[in-house]
Amino acid sequence: METESKPIRLGELLTRVGLLRAHELTEAIQIAGETGLPIGRVLIMSGYLTDQELQAAVQAQSFLKDKVIDMDMAVNALHKVSQEEVTFDQALRQLGWVTKSTHQTAKLGELVLGAELVTQDQLNEALRTSQETGLPLGRVLVLTQAMSDELLSAALTAQVLVRDGKIARDQAIQGLKSARRRRVTIEVSLMDHGFYRPPQRQSVKLGELLVLSGLVNEGDLMNALELGLTKEMPIGQVLVESGYISKDILLASLKLQEMVTNGTLNALQASEAIRQVATRGFSIAQAVAELGLLKFDANETIRLGEILKASGVITDDDIKKAIELSSRNSALVGKMLLVTGMIDEATLHASLRCQFLLREGFLKMEQAIVALSHCQRNRCSFDDALQELGWTINTRMQDVVDIADEPHEF
Repeated sequence: METESKPIRLGELLTRVGLLRAHELTEAIQIAGETGLPIGRVLIMSGYLTDQELQAAVQAQSFLKDKVIDMDMAVNALHKVSQEEVTFDQALRQLGWVTKSTHQTAKLGELVLGAELVTQDQLNEALRTSQETGLPLGRVLVLTQAMSDELLSAALTAQVLVRDGKIARDQAIQGLKSARRRRVTIEVSLMDHGFYRPPQRQSVKLGELLVLSGLVNEGDLMNALELGLTKEMPIGQVLVESGYISKDILLASLKLQEMVTNGTLNALQASEAIRQVATRGFSIAQAVAELGLLKFDANETIRLGEILKASGVITDDDIKKAIELSSRNSALVGKMLLVTGMIDEATLHASLRCQFLLREGFLKMEQAIVALSHCQRNRCSFDDALQELGWTINTRMQDVVDIADEPHEF
């Protein structure tokens, strides 16, 4: 059996099989660069490949990457696809290949289909559109309203957990089904099934910090996460290469993320520090020094639980339960409400942003209640809610929010 030392590129695979000549590939790459079209679409439009040959090559590349088949089997199957006009799966069966029951993959399409979040027809159409446009599959599924942003986020999170060996593929599918039915986060669903145990130490995801800071919006984060899973790249590297943040901001964010993990800062303080580094050119030390304005104390009058209760998102009983849990865990009440499924991540982010604007004097309590309720009803970010309500908040990070909200390709 021939083994590959590194993932094979699609163009290399096509030329290796003989479906494409080297000069044809070079020409297609040049046209793709000039037109902005995906190279696969250029190859089909130029008549070098049929749609079925391209789909088969993409599937073969995926199988090789996941070590489902070896190179000899891939080459033979692709020859059959070209000569006999069969699908790649049919070619594999004709060659006597049988999938190994022990092999598990966690591709986004497999997870959302297995969890019955989309139908086979919806997935097939989205895969075709993704191939033609170059947009990530998850983004296409959301744009075509086959699934919501929340379900895509849950599916991508489950995909990460499977990739990192935290849960099995079947557990991810079961967790996604339950999360959709119960309308809770994927983490809560997995914990309730006993499939997943969150870190004991306080932690925050890099993407969550950047969204909370206003430097990256939710849509761009989902895009980067899916691209990172597809290309097997860290999400931070994807965000830098896609132009969402600079390398310096990434390094600062990673250091501040570590400070959250070791208990030096909480997530809100770390996100504000990132914002200071990005907008005012502060060093991490300067940004952290500025956080004296953000420290919590016993006399604090504007509390996260009060904001959520006044907005009708939670009740007194919910807060009491969260406080009881927090007595055994140093996490914030908001994090406890999230873990127990009383609120979702979007509501937590919105309420933390609301709390910061209240504390800094940019909002009145009455405005905060109206805006958070609007945010909850319309499932939008807190800053979007303020904009839709016609309230302009001149904070130091306003210019950054405006840039982050500009349209990007998903």
